[in-house]
Amino acid sequence: MILGRVIGEVWATRRDARLQRSKLLVVRPHALYEPAFGGLGGRHLVATDDVHAGVGDVVIVCLGAPARWSVGGNDTPVDAAVLGVVDHLDFEAARMSAPGAGPGISRPLSVALPGGAAR
Repeated sequence: MILGRVIGEVWATRRDARLQRSKLLVVRPHALYEPAFGGLGGRHLVATDDVHAGVGDVVIVCLGAPARWSVGGNDTPVDAAVLGVVDHLDFEAARMSAPGAGPGISRPLSVALPGGAAR
């Protein structure tokens, strides 16, 4: 699972029948994933949304098989799915910068949330 911010919505008049009831969102992963996922933090994902997230929301996104299972089964054409909208994010930057704290994360971490200071 990763954290990201919804930056847009995809409108498609024609889509796979298994996705007819799903909203499609454009999600930009937080920059903390830069080293771990080879630059994923600078890119975007298209994710299905069944939790009613909106533009500007910080969301939890799962990738791959868990995303497919969350929207209906292993044969669903989905690579990313929004699992939740983040209300509050709290972590200790000192622990995140410790060696082995996360895949590829070796620097202090700061994430600015809407309406608040960096945490």
